[in-house]
Amino acid sequence: MMEPTLSPAEVRVVVIGTLLALFLSALEQTIITTAMPQIARDLGDFSLLSWVITAYLLTSTCATSVFGKLSDFHGRRLTLIISLGIFMMGSALCALANGMTFLILARALQGIGGGGLVTIVQAIFGDVLSPRERGRYSAYFSLVYGSASVFGPSLGGVLTQYVGWPWIFWINLPFGLIALATADRALRKLKVRRQDAPIDYTSVLVLCCTTVAFLIMVSLGGKELPWTAPQTLALAGTALSLGSLFFWLQKRSPAPVLPLRFLADRVLGPLLASNFITFGTFLAITVLTPVYLQVALSTSAAEAGLLTIPLLVSTSVSSIFAGRYCRQHGRYKLPPLLSLPFAVIALALLAILADQVTPVTAAALLMLVGLGVGPAYPSSSVAALNAVEPTDFGAISGVLFFVRALGSAIAIAVASAVVLGLSSKALPGITASVEDLVRTELPPDARGIVARAFGSMFGATAAALLIGLLIFVGVEDRQLRDEGSVPVGSTPE
Repeated sequence: MMEPTLSPAEVRVVVIGTLLALFLSALEQTIITTAMPQIARDLGDFSLLSWVITAYLLTSTCATSVFGKLSDFHGRRLTLIISLGIFMMGSALCALANGMTFLILARALQGIGGGGLVTIVQAIFGDVLSPRERGRYSAYFSLVYGSASVFGPSLGGVLTQYVGWPWIFWINLPFGLIALATADRALRKLKVRRQDAPIDYTSVLVLCCTTVAFLIMVSLGGKELPWTAPQTLALAGTALSLGSLFFWLQKRSPAPVLPLRFLADRVLGPLLASNFITFGTFLAITVLTPVYLQVALSTSAAEAGLLTIPLLVSTSVSSIFAGRYCRQHGRYKLPPLLSLPFAVIALALLAILADQVTPVTAAALLMLVGLGVGPAYPSSSVAALNAVEPTDFGAISGVLFFVRALGSAIAIAVASAVVLGLSSKALPGITASVEDLVRTELPPDARGIVARAFGSMFGATAAALLIGLLIFVGVEDRQLRDEGSVPVGSTPE
């Protein structure tokens, strides 16, 4: 006899609560951008300012895979409580910071909780939703991130100007408590699947050290440190050595953080590789588009923000339609196969016309990019959860977000290096970073040079998306399983 499942009303409550938690994590990556100058002025140290963002990136990337595995062992509810607690504690310490070093450490703590939230929400969706419903609700992931990208900088600017920058952190506390209270009661009914093998904490530590070394290398390389500097090469060697050790440990671990069978699976192997390229490339485009609009096309910061909205909104719209397709047809592969070519074509056109298009035309082409990439969000999540047993929902969710985060770090570094490298040859001495392009007053002919440099970047991203599409072709299109959400057992969390 089958055990009962969560009622539809309880599922909706869980979804609302967990999406609110996810929104807080996503918002924290964008709301701080407009507050950075004021934070530096108040805390008196501009030299460490970039580490306020880098610290969050480092720890949140490490946390994605670790918390996913922890939730498989200790249950979603307990891990969600711990992640939200760490996130809110980090937020409170950020708000109370009286020095830049203290703020950076607090942001690192906040990132641990934020990275955990991203993974756990995906795993909870796998638990409480049937395979067909996961596509519909996974589309809300991109809607949440799109909303955070659109409203985060504006909200951060308003709070900083009228009540002070600490409130960009204080705001997380009441909403975090609301998110937890909303989802907690229903999550108590979820069964904890106890596993006999202990968590491989040695592999967890090695993975975190590998990730930190690698992300510091790509964060500093080409900026504070030349790519050929001894420190950069030492970081690269450390990351490579520790990464090799991690995979050696995974082959021998009874409870691996990254089960190597994932890589051999005909769905998960190509899916993870495609996500690494596709989502990393898309985030690089999202990050660098405002710079392109301001520097190459001479728009103001406010205009660039408005012109970026179609890119973000179109991603959410197309992901929702793809999620509905998964629900209706029980398949996940077709939407990205049909949509990604439009993104490739739009980027190729931007590569050719980068120094000729108007801002509105550029925004329209970027909107096509968003429409093309959007369906990959729900389709990838649905395919990944459908390919594993419920005991691995946390592990595969963590791995999926981990490869996306690593891909994003690499793609942003490479795309920035392309733009800066081509710009600095013609404009020596004024392009130490992408931010320098925005801060520097450039003559019209120099703007044309930068526009063509961005054209090369758009061409490279078009090629990367094409590779991601070709890899995605190899993903096996399995029928979604018919079982419902995870049964509610007699052993509550």
